[in-house]
Amino acid sequence: MVGLMKKITFKVTCSLLFGLPEGQEKDALLEDFAIATKGLWAIPLNIPGTIFYKAMQARGRISKIFINLMQNRRVEEDKNNPQKNDIISVFLHLRDEAGEPLQVEEILDNLITLIVASHDTTAILLGLILRHLSTDAKTFGEVLEEQKEVVKAVEASGDEGRLTWSEIQMMKHTWRVAQELMRLTPPVFGNFKCASRDTTFDGFHIPKGWKVFWVSSATHMDHNLFEDPNKFDPSRFESSNKSSYPPYTYIPFGAGPRICPGLEFARVEVLLIIHRFITNYTWTPIIKNEPIRREPMPYPAMGLPVKLHNYL
Repeated sequence: MVGLMKKITFKVTCSLLFGLPEGQEKDALLEDFAIATKGLWAIPLNIPGTIFYKAMQARGRISKIFINLMQNRRVEEDKNNPQKNDIISVFLHLRDEAGEPLQVEEILDNLITLIVASHDTTAILLGLILRHLSTDAKTFGEVLEEQKEVVKAVEASGDEGRLTWSEIQMMKHTWRVAQELMRLTPPVFGNFKCASRDTTFDGFHIPKGWKVFWVSSATHMDHNLFEDPNKFDPSRFESSNKSSYPPYTYIPFGAGPRICPGLEFARVEVLLIIHRFITNYTWTPIIKNEPIRREPMPYPAMGLPVKLHNYL
């Protein structure tokens, strides 16, 4: 199931944000992104055979594809073809403070970051949800009942089975389940930041230029912030309880002015996929109590193999 979730989220990202056509090139791009992602936390030894070396080779192939896409996009515009409304075109038309276009490497870095952020973490969350629903009959039933109400609303609207923003807003409990799973197993467990100035935190002096590593679980699993933190409890995120934990303590998408700009995109994508799955299928895990491993993202160790059953 994890592999399927990766394919779905990758195709959604490539089609909606980048306008990439279907075909072997897109499939090869997915494989290269999987290789490149593993190199994010690898020891930086650029020696043949190492994870880092393979990741760098994969990045080179990814860069070549995007450079070709940028060149083709420029050729289309030179021929007075209408500008495409996607991320690549946006970056090509951006200008810096001096009015100059962005360098190719700058655009590449941003495109690669966007694809990693917009599909891999979403696939992780979908994998965690499907894994949990396959073993928690109570939560499965609650989510299914909510999604059945969504189906009724769609049928009543006469909109030919298409979900609208109104129906997505009905999926509150489903999203609370997702929020709680991200608290217990954050898709991004932490990251490095660089101190831009001398500062003090919790009695510690942090000089300008030092690297600081933040970790999600430091607050997600703090019993002073979340009662019984090891317990799965989606009700923590009911609107009435929203003020029960301080700002900057629940951070699967970061927080503050630098919060992930793709939060709503990820939420809608996750809810739509879960809706389609749970209203059409049931699934049984083949490996009971399948552990989570990190490569570096948290995935079910064996890829979450399941027996899929169609309601019909």
